[in-house]
Amino acid sequence: MKIRSKAEFFELWEAGVLGNRTRLWRDPHKAVEWAKANAPVGTGEYYLLPKIGFREIRKLGSTGAGAWCKVPWHQVMATADEWRAAGRNFIMDNGCPDWCRTLQGEVCRTYRGLEGFLDTVGQFPMRPAMAAGHMKPYVGVSVLLLLERYMDPSSRDDLNAILDLYPDAAVEFSCFGVNVGVLPRRNTIIWEVRDY
Repeated sequence: MKIRSKAEFFELWEAGVLGNRTRLWRDPHKAVEWAKANAPVGTGEYYLLPKIGFREIRKLGSTGAGAWCKVPWHQVMATADEWRAAGRNFIMDNGCPDWCRTLQGEVCRTYRGLEGFLDTVGQFPMRPAMAAGHMKPYVGVSVLLLLERYMDPSSRDDLNAILDLYPDAAVEFSCFGVNVGVLPRRNTIIWEVRDY
């Protein structure tokens, strides 16, 4: 099987068939409701509310990375209006505890076995980590050892199932020191599965 476009990926990701993911919304009102409902109890400090990530869903045939940003809850409606005015189709998510990130990158199967471009520093999101030189190439058993060390068994099973189902795809992910996402007992979020 192949995922032919970013839009197709988002459909599958939203449907929950590509492993663990963040909570997703297309309606900014629902994102704000969730953020308010998940404020730290008893603090009254709205600035502690979770931030909402905006991800652009690119049109079929477009190249390059789509726009992405993470905004505080009180800027969600204004950001949604700005993105709509710019003609951007988007999906929102609740993000992850970036300060707990342990491993991130992408892996795929090639003629040399499992290969990856991975960051074990976890200090920055993926693009800034690449710019800072933290992303390094790994092959074979070195990839397996890193996955064994940082990815819980259920997440490794999910990753292997995705690679079996989409054998030509690269799978982008982040591991954390805590459980994350919508599936129970998993410390890994699958951010993208692509062979387009």
